Amino acid sequence: MIISDVKHFEQERHLWPAAVARGIDYILNRNLGELEVGRYDLEGDNGHLMYANVQESVTRPREEQMPESHVVYTDIQFLVSGEERLCFYKLTDEAIIVDNKYETHDVAFYESQHALPETDIFLKPGMFAVCFPSDIHRPNCLITESTTNKKIVIKIHKDLLQL
Repeated sequence: MIISDVKHFEQERHLWPAAVARGIDYILNRNLGELEVGRYDLEGDNGHLMYANVQESVTRPREEQMPESHVVYTDIQFLVSGEERLCFYKLTDEAIIVDNKYETHDVAFYESQHALPETDIFLKPGMFAVCFPSDIHRPNCLITESTTNKKIVIKIHKDLLQL
């Protein structure tokens, strides 16, 4: 997982995979935060290689959000407005899948009540987290009270991240 803020983008971009840097470039240079909610294709036929989901959602208690992971796409979860707690832990053999939709939607949901410790990341506007396939993440959790967030989730196909 990568956690950063656009304030550090130019100093850090050389450390990240090129596709991740391009995803942040798209957010900043195409003003994706100003767009309406929806999907926007960025690279490949019909956005097959990279696309953006502009979302608005209400944060909820951690217990109401299911942990998830992806196999084909890596997420850049970029917060435009609001605040959010993003909980995550690394995929292990102890993680129990309760709803496997890898084949149809590139997502699996995991048992919420587990013995694996989660790390909480507090996202403020301009901050982002890059969630790789081994990063089980629980997005849209409230920090202290429920807020309405605007977020951009860039989906990067695994073919763009291979060396």
